[in-house]
Amino acid sequence: MNIKLAFEKILSEIDKDKKYINEEVFENTPSRMEKFYKDFFSGLKTDPYSFLKNYIPTENNDLIIEKNISFYSMCEHHLLPFFGKISIAYAPNKKIIGFGEIIKVIEAFSKRPQLQERLTEDIAETIFKALDCKGVYILIEAEHLCMTMRGVKKPGSKIITIGTRGIFEKDYNKRLEISNLLKD
Repeated sequence: MNIKLAFEKILSEIDKDKKYINEEVFENTPSRMEKFYKDFFSGLKTDPYSFLKNYIPTENNDLIIEKNISFYSMCEHHLLPFFGKISIAYAPNKKIIGFGEIIKVIEAFSKRPQLQERLTEDIAETIFKALDCKGVYILIEAEHLCMTMRGVKKPGSKIITIGTRGIFEKDYNKRLEISNLLKD
């Protein structure tokens, strides 16, 4: 069964008596949902490492930070969105990457059924390995609609996850430095 047919079935099950769903209004909804889900989960067909192949050689190994990158993803437990901001810091090892390429890595992982904890770790690991950098620090702050619309029903609650690699894993002072730099 394809996505469009599945949504036709879902809509017919929601309103079996056809009292509430206006067929004219919902006529194209299954097609729109199919298009939406194919785009929303397009990261399943994307190799995040492909965006990090064209690095720029550099002698400067000072810290690089890209912060407050908006993202959205889909909770794999409830198929409800979660969204927020991602901040990334990395200490290069003679290689840097374009800021847009980091955003493409985020998109590749966030456009999959996802857990925030895994999203954090996947991004950190990919950047760390692909750039062979000295360290990576990822901070994700997100609101989960599965906590807002169902379950505990607490709008505005935020989940924060941190992923570290290399020098940021063991050096408390480096972690503290990054935490201070990422504060708004």
